[in-house]
Amino acid sequence: MRKILIINLYLFLLILNPALSTNENYVLWKKDLKKEAVNLGISLKTFEKHIETINTLNKKVLSNYKNQPEFKISFDDYYNRNITSKRVKKGNNLLNQYTEILTSVYEKYSVNPQIILSIWALESNYGTYTGNFDVIDALNTLAFASKRNKFFRKELLNILMILDKNLIERDKLKGSWAGAMGQSQFMPSSYLNYAVDFNSDNKIDIWNTYEDIFASISNYLSKHGWSKNDPWCFELNNNKDNASYLKNLKDKQSINIQELVQKKLLIHKNENFNKSLSGKIKIIRNSKNIRYFVVFNNFEVLKRYNNSDFYALTLGSLANKYEK
Repeated sequence: MRKILIINLYLFLLILNPALSTNENYVLWKKDLKKEAVNLGISLKTFEKHIETINTLNKKVLSNYKNQPEFKISFDDYYNRNITSKRVKKGNNLLNQYTEILTSVYEKYSVNPQIILSIWALESNYGTYTGNFDVIDALNTLAFASKRNKFFRKELLNILMILDKNLIERDKLKGSWAGAMGQSQFMPSSYLNYAVDFNSDNKIDIWNTYEDIFASISNYLSKHGWSKNDPWCFELNNNKDNASYLKNLKDKQSINIQELVQKKLLIHKNENFNKSLSGKIKIIRNSKNIRYFVVFNNFEVLKRYNNSDFYALTLGSLANKYEK
């Protein structure tokens, strides 16, 4: 606890006074970072061009880091903020508009188009907002000043590697406060490992090319174990008729879909799935209610995109609302 308080105090002081050029710790840190970058094969020219010129921390990045919504609001608020009738309607229109591309991507990666649309919606509002933060500036701030500094240090080195290999133009590197890029909101490591040139134009473009965007999302999920035709999550119908049954359920309890179907507990308009499958109960307690879900292996794959129950349940629920 004392260590956490010290770190939080340090972050607060940095936000008040973000200048780094006279910060001895930062000078030593940057010297060590340069050594690691060179050892990884990143040229001194690339390092000096993109890192040596940074002399302040980004206050907005640190503020966003300390106030992440999944840690500050209830599940109901998070769910309602991200799933609206307007978003579902737009998603259905886009599903029809990009049917040909989504079908081709599905044939190769076996990831449901509804899941691709749902990730696209939550990550960048269908590509309409990909972030205005300078990715290098954001990653440099977080690599030096956040509690997850090791993670962000690796991502900072990855983006330098990408630039050193001329895989992305520098002016494209605008993204989220956490350094996520493009309409798929890939971190630099994900870009290196999972981004795909699906339209074969010799460029991997997750900013503007829908073939690459959809295929990159699908490749990411596929490589993390996505199972074709299996469900991801369903919400259970928590009404007064089911109250006594649901009350006896325990979090992480295994349960067969057939039992849920028989009791008409699934809130899902398409029940064309393997009813012999078993899932696990996920209980979400809000201040005013309790919500029950059944989750499957693909739910855990969704959490590899963002390791949050709120995120994966909302993403899966949005996907369930699209047309099949």
